[in-house]
Amino acid sequence: MSFVMRVFTMLAAAALGVSSLAGAQVRGTGHVRANPAVAPKVGIAPSNNAAALAQSLAGTGVAISNATLQGAPGTAGTFSGAAAGLDLDTGVVLSTGNVANVVGPNQSGDTSTNFGLGGDPQLDALAAPRRTFDAVSLEFDLVTAQSMIGVRFVFASEEYSEIAGSAFSDVVAIFVNGVNCANINGRPVGVNSINAELNPALFVDNTGGTRDTGMDGMTVPLECVAAVTPNVRNRVRIAIADVSDGSLDSAIFLAAGGVHAPGNGVPTTTYVARAIEFHHPGFNHYFVTAVSQEIGLLDDGTFDGWFRTGLEFNVFASGAPDSVPVCRFFSTAFGARSSHFYTPNGPECVLVKGKPDWQFEGDVFNVNLPAAGSGACPAGTQALYRLYNDGEGGAPSHRYTVDLQMRELMLANGWIPEGEGSGVFACVPK
Repeated sequence: MSFVMRVFTMLAAAALGVSSLAGAQVRGTGHVRANPAVAPKVGIAPSNNAAALAQSLAGTGVAISNATLQGAPGTAGTFSGAAAGLDLDTGVVLSTGNVANVVGPNQSGDTSTNFGLGGDPQLDALAAPRRTFDAVSLEFDLVTAQSMIGVRFVFASEEYSEIAGSAFSDVVAIFVNGVNCANINGRPVGVNSINAELNPALFVDNTGGTRDTGMDGMTVPLECVAAVTPNVRNRVRIAIADVSDGSLDSAIFLAAGGVHAPGNGVPTTTYVARAIEFHHPGFNHYFVTAVSQEIGLLDDGTFDGWFRTGLEFNVFASGAPDSVPVCRFFSTAFGARSSHFYTPNGPECVLVKGKPDWQFEGDVFNVNLPAAGSGACPAGTQALYRLYNDGEGGAPSHRYTVDLQMRELMLANGWIPEGEGSGVFACVPK
């Protein structure tokens, strides 16, 4: 899904005489594998019959109607005989590529079908600032007498393990009345939240091809649990898309009868929020916030002179396990050029609270702390860097970024790194 992987796929396809343009199928353009001993063959039947697909998902306690399907031909269908390969016997499959390619054995590390199609607005919001491509979605109305529903599914991807841990992982979601419940341990399901390092008990490595699917890896069966309003129509929307480009397929397998009520356990919500960066060209100051009201006021010009930089990063929401809050302060000592300061360091927060020129505005989001000295971050997180302008223009200002190229540019412009190791301020979700 990264630029490097896209170029690799195009070059490999050219070498084999296979087109990688829109709508072209690229299979076996990288690491070709010998035929392994696999589980019994999975059956795949492509289908564009939204009503039939949705009805096959209806389990106990629910009634499903008004189904719609969006996506390229061949990106949806049914599967059967998959109990040994996927731990789900039958059901519905949605893929960012051709569903026929999910069948094993796994003989390539980069099976891909690039349709050259656009993405999905709801998934774009989850993947921002990156865009989505080759999206496919199945949605329907659901009525139940219960207040909770469950959806049983498996996520699989060709991005294992090449893209795991990067910022280019494909996005999958199960929206129930607009809220995504495809989360695990507070994080959106994907290659960055379930892999060999993070939640390894939920990950199945198929690079050896022992499961009958062409995907390099998958999750064990998971359950999305969501709150609904009883005895009225609730809207369920299941969607998956490539991120950044149309390369490297991902798929979601939904168990037949796997949409049921009541759901098992508590709602599978997320602890991950999105922080947006803004810049004031007149002051050359930066501001970052994950507060939706502040983002709206900055976007509509209520706070004059601020503009989005196009850079964003994930943070933990308040209350996320094993995270610490970030204190935010506002300086009152530099007139119009006064700026904000953030710290996750408890003693530093207490120290700044005691300074009369700084106003404490509250705990604005949560992060993990990096390892003292080295700046190393826990699995599933990435470094958030803090840089100081050294008082340029007569007023202090800081910038916070996960972008290494931007960090290097700021250093070249005289900004000073602050934090552990190479200037790691905190660790935030990938």
